[in-house]
Amino acid sequence: MAQSDRAIAPADRCPTCSGAGWTWYAPQEDPPQEGRWVVCRECIGTGRKDHKGRKRLQPEAPPES
Repeated sequence: MAQSDRAIAPADRCPTCSGAGWTWYAPQEDPPQEGRWVVCRECIGTGRKDHKGRKRLQPEAPPES
């Protein structure tokens, strides 16, 4: 995964997505639907508090539960 700003300093990481730029969304509907990755609304996908940088690459697998 080639990404120029892959290592974001802990102080600069978005508190919502922890620097990933994406958050996992799993709707709570009946019947249950499959979850998906959505762009973090706090950092607009950059993974940084200051919104500086490009949008991060979408993770390939769902998070470990």
